Amino acid sequence: MIPMILIFAGISLAAYFAAGYSGARRRKMLKQRMLAGDTDSFDDAPVVKEKSETGIFTALDAAIKKFNATDLLRRALRRANLTLKVSEFIVIAFLCASFVPLIVLLLYGNKTLALICSATGAVLPFYYLRHRHAARKKMFETQLLDAVTLISNSLKSGYSFLQSLDLITKELPPPVSEEFGKMLQELKLGLAFELAVKNLVDRVDNADIDLVMTSVIIQREVGGNLSEILDKIAITIRERVRIKGQVRTLTAQGRLSGIILVLLPVILAVVMYLISPDYIGILFKESVGRMMLCAAFVSEIMGMLIIRKIVDIKV
Repeated sequence: MIPMILIFAGISLAAYFAAGYSGARRRKMLKQRMLAGDTDSFDDAPVVKEKSETGIFTALDAAIKKFNATDLLRRALRRANLTLKVSEFIVIAFLCASFVPLIVLLLYGNKTLALICSATGAVLPFYYLRHRHAARKKMFETQLLDAVTLISNSLKSGYSFLQSLDLITKELPPPVSEEFGKMLQELKLGLAFELAVKNLVDRVDNADIDLVMTSVIIQREVGGNLSEILDKIAITIRERVRIKGQVRTLTAQGRLSGIILVLLPVILAVVMYLISPDYIGILFKESVGRMMLCAAFVSEIMGMLIIRKIVDIKV
């Protein structure tokens, strides 16, 4: 049974890298065409996609397409700026949940430790996805003020709004330059301005950029001095960033206490297992011990959610 699982995992890993290589080549070709302004050559894009995306990932995408969680995971991948399909991410999660536990099971024959490693490996890709999204969102928030100020100054200098977006892609660092660059490419390819703005807001998941783009859309419809509007929005963003910094400083002690309270039982259990496996093994062998573990796990989750709710102050 175990060799068959290893073979399947190896085939899945090989298929993933093969599909990732072909997908990377196709994305590079499309990006070159977009930068060159060759929009006529995109007529055969569905044919290229049909030829290159065949195999296990196409079948898996078709199987999971009807689930609502697929759209949420696709949106999370897009917000984290990961060029992966949902099927590829699922295969990665399966590999993380299978390889290390199989090695532990083969080397030590410990089913409990293998189960813990499997659960940890299954959670790690989703944790990385959330961490990458949070880090990218935080970096975008810190750079948005510079982007709004640059757009306002560019408009005062006589630049158009699209020229201001192009200036952002050249002068500012990622991720703000990448996101506005994607919006600019969509506009060059003929996408409606409202749809390009909607895609930008959906990718970034930031209330300030929603406010900025809503102001731009209203100004395009009714007119007005856009640079003056953006200056007022920049003041609002600056004050919000300052208040967020103060709130984060005041809630640092509560967040640190929550982290310690959540990790302390887990670390203590691991240390006790390494020192005396038979002593803590009663919790896994006896029915009362398993019930106590379930109660402790539920209590940990509830405590973590309560502490997070206390220190999560909306600004």
